[in-house]
Amino acid sequence: MNVLGIMGFGENPAACLLQDGKMVAFGEEERFTRLKGSDGMCPTKAIAFCLAHAKLPLSGVDRIAFGWNSNKYPWRMLQNFGGTYLKYRGRESRAFHEQKESTSIVTALETVLEFHPARIRSHIATGLRAAGLTGKIPPIDFVDHHMAHAYSTYFCSRFDRAGILTLDGSGENITTMLSVADGDQIRPVETFEIPNSLGWFYAATTEYLGFLPYRDEGKVMGLAALGEERRDRNKWIEPLSKVLRIDAKTYEVDPIYTKFGGHFYGHLYTDELVKMITSVDPMATPVAYGEKVMINGKLTSKYMLDTYVDFAWAAQELLERAAVMLARRLVQEHGQENLCIAGGVGLNCKMNGEILRQSGCKNIFVQPASSDSGTALGAAMIIAQRHGDNVRNPLSHVYYGPGFSNDEIRTALQGCKIPFKEVDDPGFEGAAMLEQGKIIAWFQGRMEFGARALGGRSILANLTMPCAKQKVNAEVKYREAWRPFCPSMTIEAQDRYIANPNEAGFMTVAYPSTESAVKELPAIVHVDGTMRPQTIRPDVNPLFHRLISEMGRRTGHPVVMNTSFNVRSEPIICTPLEAVRCFYSNGLDGMIIGNFALSKS
Repeated sequence: MNVLGIMGFGENPAACLLQDGKMVAFGEEERFTRLKGSDGMCPTKAIAFCLAHAKLPLSGVDRIAFGWNSNKYPWRMLQNFGGTYLKYRGRESRAFHEQKESTSIVTALETVLEFHPARIRSHIATGLRAAGLTGKIPPIDFVDHHMAHAYSTYFCSRFDRAGILTLDGSGENITTMLSVADGDQIRPVETFEIPNSLGWFYAATTEYLGFLPYRDEGKVMGLAALGEERRDRNKWIEPLSKVLRIDAKTYEVDPIYTKFGGHFYGHLYTDELVKMITSVDPMATPVAYGEKVMINGKLTSKYMLDTYVDFAWAAQELLERAAVMLARRLVQEHGQENLCIAGGVGLNCKMNGEILRQSGCKNIFVQPASSDSGTALGAAMIIAQRHGDNVRNPLSHVYYGPGFSNDEIRTALQGCKIPFKEVDDPGFEGAAMLEQGKIIAWFQGRMEFGARALGGRSILANLTMPCAKQKVNAEVKYREAWRPFCPSMTIEAQDRYIANPNEAGFMTVAYPSTESAVKELPAIVHVDGTMRPQTIRPDVNPLFHRLISEMGRRTGHPVVMNTSFNVRSEPIICTPLEAVRCFYSNGLDGMIIGNFALSKS
């Protein structure tokens, strides 16, 4: 059976194709449009890629699975919004800046209309035609969003039994879901509904600090670590606990600070949050995107002031407390020693590391595509299983995007009229460049899915090179100097660098670093002493393993710094032509692309 899973018209649109229950193609729309996130779009180009890869016409698709249950619109959602509004309307009326605008119920009503099933079906049909796909449109099935997240992580894990924790902004009326899985069945055991959203809480923090919500949460996570040294005198835990209240069994998010009230300063936090924060520190006003101030005589991003760094630390700390509490309940109340994580909040690798260390679980798996893109896969799994397919797809890799032959790469390079040479051993050649201190691009095989570059479309650096982190941030990625990088290492070397490693194949869990790593490879150790590693197995990615092993022979460390092949605010590159454009637009020294090597020197 051919099931096309799609997610669109919100954050991170994507498409995935299952054939007889097995994943054959997965693409995120941003990689094709070159628009970061491609928010609000139909995954038109991703759909076209998936079907083209399988040489499948639209008529060959049996069903389309959509990772959002539009059947809940309008009536179920109106019931949720109406009940919540009635509960909080008295306080909402006071949560406005003096320039009062329309109430939050107006925004809720707009959302109800946007996701009406007839409207979504029309958008999907338009997207299919825009992709050049003609003929009869297959039946479209709407799937519960959080169940799609749950399927995407559990059926990609190696577990036969597990507790599942899905956390995001919202999926229909649900914001968090606890489930248990046994064999081929997943059973929800508890849900949290709007407005109790950990995703909304963290997005509000992200926007308040001057970052882009639903995109820059990873920056807030990294920034928070800079406040670790002042944790004992952090002033923000108590006031932020009014926004996110946590006890031993549950949590609650007060929407007066996130959704219900005026939004004079920001879209995802209310004027009431500003009042509360500035009552604690009058100088801690909302940070504008890109806002700079003088710090120690240097023009610096305003969020680098201690008060904002500490604010980020407190938000991260509260998120971790809530997530660990929920995970601990799955372990203690439902007897689950294996945990699976998905949902946009699941991209917070620091949180995932604390879940592993504090919840009592023995093993953890985090879906690499934990954002909404992953529900394209999960939705397809639900519908395929419903029609009799075995949808187990234990992930050993994420290379399900477009790939290019050496002939295609050669044609692209020749068309650009640039010098290059053909090499017999790309891994050896790449290691030789890295040993010389060069920062290189690495373009091999099919493109990864998910938020991390995992050896398909990567930028690599030699960790023994002085100032490796600073050079890559400043000269190649053009991003903030404090941002951490991840290591890719051979599986054989993980115990040398990672303290108590568990699931470390996809850069989704932060682990404490060993003393050896802190001392010898500080560029991959964040200020809080953790790292977000990828371990490489020779049978999964032999070419990447070959390069890293050769680096071990040359430098004594079988590990490289690995970051995504792109520059700041762009999606990870996809095609050879995009690789050439990116290579010549920054401070990269060399590139290994297929069996070809380029060098600017």
